[in-house]
Amino acid sequence: MKIPTRRQMLMLGGSVVVAVGAGAGARFLLRKRYAPSPYDDLLASLDDRDAAAQIGETVLAEVDDFEPDAAAAKLRQHITGRSFGVVMVEDASGSRLLEAGGWVLPETLGLICALAAKAAA
Repeated sequence: MKIPTRRQMLMLGGSVVVAVGAGAGARFLLRKRYAPSPYDDLLASLDDRDAAAQIGETVLAEVDDFEPDAAAAKLRQHITGRSFGVVMVEDASGSRLLEAGGWVLPETLGLICALAAKAAA
């Protein structure tokens, strides 16, 4: 078996870097785009914004006086500096919950879903 030359190894390494970069670039270019909203910093924490908007419609149907800007300000203050998962656990353990369509959700999740519904409208 022939040992590859330095040039061949550099070309192979360069090809791998280009292939990985192209894959990452394609993923970035092919992801779904949404119209800008004033809540994009909060909505970025969602894996599936369309599904969240559907849940949000249910939340909005059960919340009488939802004010998106006030909810966004409250969420920004509540989440700042912490991961989304940690905030969900804290909401659940602190009994900060919403009921929507028979489902019980952590308050933060329900409010972000409601913002996703408002942003989609």
